[in-house]
Amino acid sequence: MTTERLAEEFFTFTRLLRPGRHPEMTPEQYWLLRHLRDVGPLSMGELANALGITTGSATTACKRLEKTGLLTRERQASDERIVHVTLTEQGRNLIDAWRQRKRAALTQLLNVLEPHDQEELQRIIEHLLQVAEAQGFGEER
Repeated sequence: MTTERLAEEFFTFTRLLRPGRHPEMTPEQYWLLRHLRDVGPLSMGELANALGITTGSATTACKRLEKTGLLTRERQASDERIVHVTLTEQGRNLIDAWRQRKRAALTQLLNVLEPHDQEELQRIIEHLLQVAEAQGFGEER
């Protein structure tokens, strides 16, 4: 198998791992909520920077998500220009439920592999992640 073909097969597989379509939010809003779930409360600027979007785009998305009760926005008392964004319990529960469903589906898919194949796949993925991190893969260049 050529590296190019392997890359295409890998792209196809990763598409399966993307969050499913949720009529109540965009994929961008999902990633925003997921990032907050992973790292905790952030300022609007920190959140925008982490997601690679403008502060204006982050503000618009957060306002919509706040209206649905999934996060809160609060101005910093000492500097009202700074707005902190925090997931609500409802937001945490929603992200956790989606992740659990995706994890269960992926676990079911991986169960078709023999244990030694699962171990080999894990070894390969860990190696790729180490190389990607060392090379700054996915970072702005």
